[in-house]
Amino acid sequence: MSGRWKAVVVLNLFSGSKRYSDLLRHATGVTERVLTQVLRELEEDGVVQKTDGFWRLTELGFNLIAAMNGLLAWGVQHANALPER
Repeated sequence: MSGRWKAVVVLNLFSGSKRYSDLLRHATGVTERVLTQVLRELEEDGVVQKTDGFWRLTELGFNLIAAMNGLLAWGVQHANALPER
C-alpha cells in the first residue's frame, strides 16, 4: 500500500487520537477503501491501534515520528541539490 498514505495517517495521529471519519477528512484525496487498508496494515505492523472507536499511535508509532522528522530534515537540507522534474 502507498507509503504516502501511511505517512499521512501517522502524521495526523501524532496530534492525538482520531475517529476514522476525521482521518478520512484530513487525508484529502484518499478513498475509504485505501484508508481502511492503510489502517489495517499499520495496525498489523503495530504502529496504530483502535480503541473505543478512535485510532491512535502506539509507542512504536510515536517512535516512527522521529525517523520521519529525520527524513523531512534531510529533504529540506538537500532540496536545492535535487534535479528538476
